[in-house]
Amino acid sequence: MKVVVIGAGTMGSRVAVRCAQYGCDVALVARNRARADAALQVAADEVDARAALARISPCDDLSVASDAQLVYEAIPEVLAEKQKLFGELEGFVGEHVPLVSGTSTFFPDRMGCSLEFPKRVFVAHFVHPITLVPLAEIVTPSENVDRSAEATFERWVERLELEPIRLRRPLTGFVVNRLQFALVREALNIVEQGGATAEDVDLIMRLGLAPRWTATGPIESVALGGPATFAHVARSIVPTLDDRHSIPNLERLNSGLPAIGAERRTSAVEARKKAYVFARRLHGD
Repeated sequence: MKVVVIGAGTMGSRVAVRCAQYGCDVALVARNRARADAALQVAADEVDARAALARISPCDDLSVASDAQLVYEAIPEVLAEKQKLFGELEGFVGEHVPLVSGTSTFFPDRMGCSLEFPKRVFVAHFVHPITLVPLAEIVTPSENVDRSAEATFERWVERLELEPIRLRRPLTGFVVNRLQFALVREALNIVEQGGATAEDVDLIMRLGLAPRWTATGPIESVALGGPATFAHVARSIVPTLDDRHSIPNLERLNSGLPAIGAERRTSAVEARKKAYVFARRLHGD
């Protein structure tokens, strides 16, 4: 399968490497060849996959998509830019070639609304880093899906050995980010209210909740702990949780929150890698 990945940033470079690892020939469209090469090296080193780089051809010309079997975009999260890109791609790719977005915000119907063939636009939102996390949040057009394009899209997801998480109804932010931001909002609220330090909140997650949820997830944890007990505690806690429509501390990350130096950043990335590898082994992958 020939796959064209557009955008060579953090996500696009890793999507290209995973595709190459699983036998796809990849054209990576990037504005800056040197940055693309550097990003690919980092992505490949994450999973000791330097050999896969031989299957990836960086370039800067969209016309490389003329013989693509699938196109994946990983450009910035701006709806107008994604719509423009897909419009340009229609001049190169066949009408049944799936156009896949890595968006975590927009739905296929919005991205494809001005296309001649809008029903071959799909979303495959990955958990970073895709080289290590075998999950894909899948969103398809709301109706009249191009079945030929959908079949190709599903073969690609299967080929990359990704576990598809299919949204059953429209949810802003899909599932991963809704869970993530609910937790981030309350974590920063606790710090803002003076309830605990940022370091202690992170420690509770690293040594307390995160290991538990690695094993069972939050909903299964409720089942194990007893729904009646959780319901009783929830009556006291839930009314006091942060319910604001913004997260003020996200815009003031240098005010009272710990700075992450280069050394800590390196060790944190390595620790994440080990955690993802452990989680896959724990669940038999």
